Amino acid sequence: MIEDNLNKIKDEYSDIVKFIEKFEVSEEEQISVLKAKLRLFDGTIVWAREVWIKDKIEAYSYYWLRPDETVIIGWDNAPHHKKINSFPHHRHISNSIEASQERSLGEVFGFIRKFLG
Repeated sequence: MIEDNLNKIKDEYSDIVKFIEKFEVSEEEQISVLKAKLRLFDGTIVWAREVWIKDKIEAYSYYWLRPDETVIIGWDNAPHHKKINSFPHHRHISNSIEASQERSLGEVFGFIRKFLG
């Protein structure tokens, strides 16, 4: 299921996703973990990590990086920024933490596509 979802996203965003450079899935009973590195057309990278429990995403982190692997924007739902109004969902931009509406890999790629114009 996770692999199918990743391939669907790659196909849907084929205008910006050049290829999946690295892909790992581990599955134990009802817990699945995805780790993937996707290379974009402009040389930037998206690192994705998702933890699924019983077919529901419980934890995620998506980091969009420059070719030198410095962070452009990072999204995650680690529960450590309680003052953000979208808690626990937030994004890291430069040295700031902001509320985030993007809560899936597809939504992150939608944001990136729109950002790149």
